Amino acid sequence: MNEIKKFIGIMCIVFSAVLAFGALSEFEENTTVSIFILFLASLPVYLLGQGMRTSWIDFKSKIKGWLVIYVYCTMIVPLIFYSYETYEGKKQKAMIDGKYILYEPGASELSSLSLIFMIVLLLFIAIRFFSPDLKRKRLLTGMIVGTVFLYGGFQYIIWSDYRGVHQELGLVSQSWNGKRTVQSFDEIKGIYVQPSIHRAKLSDSTDETEFTWKLIFVDHHNEKVEYHFQSLSRDSLETAQQIKEIAHDRQIPFQINDMNDEVFKWFDLELELQKLNKEPFYQFFELNHS
Repeated sequence: MNEIKKFIGIMCIVFSAVLAFGALSEFEENTTVSIFILFLASLPVYLLGQGMRTSWIDFKSKIKGWLVIYVYCTMIVPLIFYSYETYEGKKQKAMIDGKYILYEPGASELSSLSLIFMIVLLLFIAIRFFSPDLKRKRLLTGMIVGTVFLYGGFQYIIWSDYRGVHQELGLVSQSWNGKRTVQSFDEIKGIYVQPSIHRAKLSDSTDETEFTWKLIFVDHHNEKVEYHFQSLSRDSLETAQQIKEIAHDRQIPFQINDMNDEVFKWFDLELELQKLNKEPFYQFFELNHS
């Protein structure tokens, strides 16, 4: 009987997580409903599940810790990621004029520091919440506040940092200090599509071997500008098709580099996994669909 009760409790916790993530996915469009589901549906089911899978004594002694876990997973983590996505969305709307075929929020590796700040912030908060015996809590709290200010200040500094491919202007790159560089399509002597494989690192269990590809713009000085695509999608194909059309209109050589057998295998597997119509991808990459 206890095993059945424990199983039902675990299922309640899983169901509460489903309710929570469903509410969070609709947070921007239906904020009131999402908050209602989080506090009046998901949280009670979560606490019910925790109570059913353990004893009443454990429930009373551990309820604060379980509430902290719930708040951290359903509020703090999503809020931090939501702030990042909102920032990126507003930045894109402010920086581009609707004529960018390709857009990236960072013109250099500097923008990747935003994710590092986020990870550090989440780590500090997790240590602060889940280490009741931790000494120097005030110091850690100060570090959390400091990281928030550093993260916010850094986002402010790199607001102007972006790059992209513009339909009319060509290749545009702007650094964090506002310095803008424009390379017209007339300066491009060739555009290449390079299919390849990203091989998983043995030292990283989360890394996976997968098909990747990139667009390479080469100017008359043989300088290269690359845009990488981590997977296949309809949007990425449409983007590449638009660039191919511009290359054709401006008489810029557009070349699809060949795939070897191993790359083709991962290419075909990617299409299967993404459940994409193979025909347009085979046509773009100039492959025989047999």
